[in-house]
Amino acid sequence: MNWIYATFGAALAVLASVGLVALSDIRYHAEASEDAIIRLSWRAVSERIEECRIPSEEELAALPPHMRRTEICEGRLAPFQLDVSIDGRSVHSGQIRASGARQDRPTYVFQEFRVSPGRHELKVRFAIDAESAEDTLIRAPLLLETAIDSAPRSIILVTHEEKNDRLVIRRSEG
Repeated sequence: MNWIYATFGAALAVLASVGLVALSDIRYHAEASEDAIIRLSWRAVSERIEECRIPSEEELAALPPHMRRTEICEGRLAPFQLDVSIDGRSVHSGQIRASGARQDRPTYVFQEFRVSPGRHELKVRFAIDAESAEDTLIRAPLLLETAIDSAPRSIILVTHEEKNDRLVIRRSEG
């Protein structure tokens, strides 16, 4: 019976070796595009929104005495509005919500836009969505309006500089 396991093990090792050799011959083909990438990447924390209500008598009766509260509050972070335009054309406009199942974690922005090499007008506006956070103190939006020169296959990173609370550009040649 042991010779069956030994034969099976040897056959499996040979098969795995043949598969590894076959897979190692697959070629990687890099993207041929000369486009540059404008990448938006940062982390932000929004304003907290709390919605409180008084529980009904039925809700209170269903709870043990030590868990009964006079007010039930649920909190989340207000979403952000991100608007991006390149050369006067809107390429993104939408809400970006906080992460976490209850939307109570930081918000992560990660967007990429392809552009042809050359000069482009870039406008980025990142602000707390005023409709969602109407009862909170809303801080000023982050704005970036600039002309950029993009080289072929370069990456232009737009990120948040926390020290000065502003959007900045960092470049990387591809």
